[in-house]
Amino acid sequence: MTNPTPHGQALKPVVGGLYNWIGQPERLVYMGAKRYPGDQRAWHQFAKVEAPRVCWCEVLAADLVHFEETEGEA
Repeated sequence: MTNPTPHGQALKPVVGGLYNWIGQPERLVYMGAKRYPGDQRAWHQFAKVEAPRVCWCEVLAADLVHFEETEGEA
């Protein structure tokens, strides 16, 4: 069972929490936010549950509306 984010509202991920892109099967673990030199933006990093230490995707805060929380264990 998933807990979708209210439409248009950004998810507030927690490090170690389980998430997925809305409507997609990949289960992800939130790794935290990272800033790169010369870039003021924070990039939110996610890893696949199968490889929780390897960043699988990075998104900006505006893209977090496309994620939902999932249940289970990492």
